[in-house]
Amino acid sequence: MIRRGPARTPFLAAVQPACAALRQPAVLGPVRAASYYEVVDGHKRDRKALDAAREAVKGKGDGVISKADTKAILATLVDGQGVTAAEFGTAFVILRDFKFTAPAKKLFIQELALAQPQA
Repeated sequence: MIRRGPARTPFLAAVQPACAALRQPAVLGPVRAASYYEVVDGHKRDRKALDAAREAVKGKGDGVISKADTKAILATLVDGQGVTAAEFGTAFVILRDFKFTAPAKKLFIQELALAQPQA
């Protein structure tokens, strides 16, 4: 038989306020997950790839994407069964808006040329 009323042990006295708080409905703010896409020039672009490019230029302070950074960006673009139109568009936005070292730019273009479009 469960008795409700004043707690008879120190443990129950400590636990009862916590249990009362658990009975109250949770107050949550609006939950909004980050979108997979980011709109650039009115078109959907891959947010992960754009963020990877932004992180790459933040790096050592030179503001140029290196060959190693290019591999990280390509990994976010070629992450599924194939490369979608949005991912190809993202690659062109990255080429247009970010500075690359010459070998990094060459690698980026070569790898995109080999990427299989998603059917």
